[in-house]
Amino acid sequence: MRLTHSIILLLCCFMPLFGLDMKLNYGKEDKETFAVLNLRNEHPFSCESKLKINGDVEKILCRIVGIPQSGFNPTKSPMLSFSYTMEAKKEDDEKRAMIIEITPTKGVKMQLFSVFSDLKTENPIPVTRQTDSKSYQIVAYYKKLPFLRPDENLEKRDSINFPVSIPKTATPTISELDINRKPLDYIAGKDLDAFLEIRELMNARKYPEALEKIAKALKMYPNSLFAKDMVYYTIIALSHSKSKESQSYLAEAAIPWIKAYASDDKIPEVMYLLSKTLLAQNKMKEAYYYLNRTIEEYPKTRYAALSKMQIANTLKSPSDIKRAPLIYTEAYQEAQDLEAAAEIAVSWAKFSLRDEDTEYANELLHKVYSVFPAFFLIDKDATMELLDELEEVEQYTMAAPIAAYLSGNVPYNSELHAKLLNKSSEFYTKIGDFDMAHKLHLDFLHYHPNDKLAQKVKQRDDSLLFQVTGDYKTKLERYDYVLASYPNTESAKKALELKAKLYLENKKYEEILQMQSLLPKDSEVVQAAIDNQVAIFLKENNCDGVAGVLSRANKVKLSTSESLQAFECLYNQTAFKKAHDLFSGLYKHIQDGGEQLKWLYLESNTLFALGQNKEAIKAGRDVMDLAFAMGQTQYYDISFKMFHAFYNDEATRHEAINLSKKMDKWFPTDRRMLEVHFTLLNEAEHKKDPLATSTEARIIMALQDKIKEYDCSPYVNFIYVNTLMNENNYTEALKQLDRIKDFKMTTDDRQQRFYKIATINYTLKYMDNSKKALDACVELGTTSAWGTLCNNALSLHDNGFE
Repeated sequence: MRLTHSIILLLCCFMPLFGLDMKLNYGKEDKETFAVLNLRNEHPFSCESKLKINGDVEKILCRIVGIPQSGFNPTKSPMLSFSYTMEAKKEDDEKRAMIIEITPTKGVKMQLFSVFSDLKTENPIPVTRQTDSKSYQIVAYYKKLPFLRPDENLEKRDSINFPVSIPKTATPTISELDINRKPLDYIAGKDLDAFLEIRELMNARKYPEALEKIAKALKMYPNSLFAKDMVYYTIIALSHSKSKESQSYLAEAAIPWIKAYASDDKIPEVMYLLSKTLLAQNKMKEAYYYLNRTIEEYPKTRYAALSKMQIANTLKSPSDIKRAPLIYTEAYQEAQDLEAAAEIAVSWAKFSLRDEDTEYANELLHKVYSVFPAFFLIDKDATMELLDELEEVEQYTMAAPIAAYLSGNVPYNSELHAKLLNKSSEFYTKIGDFDMAHKLHLDFLHYHPNDKLAQKVKQRDDSLLFQVTGDYKTKLERYDYVLASYPNTESAKKALELKAKLYLENKKYEEILQMQSLLPKDSEVVQAAIDNQVAIFLKENNCDGVAGVLSRANKVKLSTSESLQAFECLYNQTAFKKAHDLFSGLYKHIQDGGEQLKWLYLESNTLFALGQNKEAIKAGRDVMDLAFAMGQTQYYDISFKMFHAFYNDEATRHEAINLSKKMDKWFPTDRRMLEVHFTLLNEAEHKKDPLATSTEARIIMALQDKIKEYDCSPYVNFIYVNTLMNENNYTEALKQLDRIKDFKMTTDDRQQRFYKIATINYTLKYMDNSKKALDACVELGTTSAWGTLCNNALSLHDNGFE
């Protein structure tokens, strides 16, 4: 068994007194994956397995004494995950300990071993027996525990790639390690420059140039560290050529590469490309060998599903043809990514065309085009072959959009571009999509005016102009046709205006608003649509609709009552600026006193929302005066915003206090008054005014009792108790403290309550009651501020200071 191409993750920090080294490797034995986690520390530590009822390991816990400078990141891999916690320091220990927990994923088993610290030795790995060890090894496996057999030359061992996900953080990694656990040193040279240039060419899909560079690089640097990757790039580049010579070269390169790097993560891809080449060479037996290997050995990769697709593609005999849809279905369901799923779906569609199931073929192609149209750009030659097949069986529904899409992604000065425009416009004409056909005709005549097909395309385009009649529906179609045919022209501009007027005549206001950005800003048609559509939405009580239309309007013409309703809609939708812009001057047109009051109320609230407090207060004073005079109590609640505006300005704070007294009468059971009096309570405490503090606390408690909401308790109750204690009113203070227990309290609140009870009883010489309260307080803990006070006071009792 070999471990090849491993990536070692640097998962911990090294420090003089505590150096923990964690390494995770993956490998295979008899086609079964296993993982090995090595733990090594400078000082001995303990590890133990926690077993399930059936004897399997549930988790492994390792305890390492010492305080690391920093821990490692919680890590999850395909077979196991590990994290750590810091153990609380015990009284008799000088140091804390780190607890590392290793847990297997579902279906994975684990075994714990202690190992020798020198991993270069060939001694067997003993099962853990001793209490502590400097090194442990945890093996994760599915069925059979693998055994390391040191029968190979250690110097020839590499390592394998393995996927490890580290949640929500980036962890530094180091490259491959040698047998002495040190990073392999590599001094950048010309082969690195060559490799980077090759990689850039591959990323740009310049495969012929890449192949030329690879050949030169391998000749000049046969022992390059990048030889493996350059041969891999060779295989990829050759796979994009259909010449028989390239196919032969690919097979010659791929077969030894697969043998040499059997555990590389690129193996499934290389085997798949090799199998495709062998199929092209009609070497069915060899191709099936690699296809089946890919499916069996790498079932969760994209190439397993693609391999099944290739097998289905080869089924052409009447006896096998019924199996193909089943295999396509299985491959499609197992596709690991969008590109693979699209490739399988297109292959399936081509099979369905040959099987005369054109409806399902179109359905599959529509799925690919809708979800992943860029698939048809990956291999343009294959897409052209698909278009030929669709045209041959007169299936234009999907041929048209695919051809048009491809035409937009090839060079405009190429013959292929002209061919695709001609074909796609012809396909669209045959399915009756004249607008799209006309657009493509214009594109053809613009880019290829001198092409031999230009006259034919022009004649076909001219014939589309006669698809128009004179009723409303066809007028609309005609305008759309002109708009699509002659964009950015005077004809298109006129067609747009006529279309808008046609909509207005038929009261289709929303359609006009949808094209608002295309029409002149001062368009009378647009303004009429805005006015009418807002009026409709107001009748429907559709404030969302009103706000949506007016968000794009600079003015609106409505009746006074409609304007006030629209103003209120915008305010409720928090569109304060738009509300102010449209309706701040509405008062000039209002004659009715009630409507004037409503406008003032909305304007004041809007100005407060916009932070224009000076203007808002002015309007708010008018609201309060007019509402009081007219007896319109529903507008009194402007006083809440007025109160806060007054209070926040030192010069008008006295007005806030005076206003609050009126508000107590207007809103005796309004929960918003809690915030008002809570503000005044804080003011009283800040000024250290005990009378005002006591008064505001009592008002808040009384209001809470009225509305049966106690958001301010027990905080406000404690404040009130403090004032009672300062007044030596201990009897009432104890009553209040007794009531506090009915409120929802934190531990801190409960300890404060017990401490105050103890203090009052101590003052009244009720020592037993005082001690009882302190005992109850201390039982809740002594680490908080109140807990400490209780504990200190209790020590006075215990020492006889009574």
